[in-house]
Amino acid sequence: MDVTIIGGGIAGLALAHELAPDHDVTVLESSPGPRGGGYMIDFFGPGFYAAERMGILEELRSRGHEFEGVRYGTPDGVDSGRIDVGPLVQAAGGRYFSILRPEVELGLLAVLPASVDLRYGAQVVAVRDAGLEGAARARRAVVELADGTILDSDLVVACDGVRSPVREQVSPGHGAIVPMGYRVASYLYEDPELAAELGERMLMTDTVRRVGWAYAADDTRVGVMLAERVEGAAGTKRPEPDRERLQRDFTGLHPQVDRALAHAPESFYDDLVAQAIAPRWSRGRIALAGDAAHAPSLLAGQGTSVAIAGAEALARSLRATGPHVEAGLAEYERRWRPTVEKVQRSGRRSASFFTPSSPAQLRLQQIGRRTLGLPGVSRLVTRTFIAA
Repeated sequence: MDVTIIGGGIAGLALAHELAPDHDVTVLESSPGPRGGGYMIDFFGPGFYAAERMGILEELRSRGHEFEGVRYGTPDGVDSGRIDVGPLVQAAGGRYFSILRPEVELGLLAVLPASVDLRYGAQVVAVRDAGLEGAARARRAVVELADGTILDSDLVVACDGVRSPVREQVSPGHGAIVPMGYRVASYLYEDPELAAELGERMLMTDTVRRVGWAYAADDTRVGVMLAERVEGAAGTKRPEPDRERLQRDFTGLHPQVDRALAHAPESFYDDLVAQAIAPRWSRGRIALAGDAAHAPSLLAGQGTSVAIAGAEALARSLRATGPHVEAGLAEYERRWRPTVEKVQRSGRRSASFFTPSSPAQLRLQQIGRRTLGLPGVSRLVTRTFIAA
């Protein structure tokens, strides 16, 4: 079977890795090369187990990082609390580490089978299912590229992100992007001095409505993430990065964040936090995977994990049903959708306290952090987090 995957991010590369031994796989990525933007994520949950089974875990772990935990800081630079990551790692049975999101992509590229035809700079302009059009070659799907290239495949899988244009084609009138009420920006920059100061603990600001994180990505680079509440839905269109806005709106959260803001680049990751909802994940020989099908948002803390595990689940279902592709797609959705919906619910629950909306809510969070030090409480909370 020949498979065309639209999107060379985490879900697309993981799926290509799993399909390549048995199928002819082409991956189309619109960017000119691997994407460097992104932030530090916690890797645990279903994706960790899937990575073990796929034989890619050690490559990812070698690119990861183990922080001691988080320290909280007020705008005047005073430390206001800390949380250790040890209980979380213990609750996960050691199956937990942090890793920069772009490093996950590079790790998957490092283990990608040579048989995969990976094409960067490939802009998809149209996707259609020949069977749904009543064409003679009924069991094929077609992808058209901006340069006029036409790819005729047994299966097309869209792994093209939360704003996937293919989702509307698979679920006409029903697929949706659901804003979660936040806007997030992130970037990396060189700053060995601040990286040394930050050490092995992430800094998170103890602030209202806007919050900042700063962490040592390695010995020389500092990672920054900045989040703010946005009123209402705030639309679904991706905002344009604006360095001046970023510096204006986030200066004053913490002295170390202010230092990092002074080095904000002209171009950086800047987007609304959103989930993707699709009542169906396939139609004919066109399917959705990763964020295109079920983006849980960064509030759920398992977007990368779910993307990798979902890719493995799709490949496993296709192997189980052999030439009956539509049956494999249906089996993939039947088995994987309950897990995804559970993670998405966790993300929606997290939305209310991701960034404190008022001084009173901030105070409650500070009290909650102190209770984590009580016997048994930390273990209970971390086990709940891991199971979410």
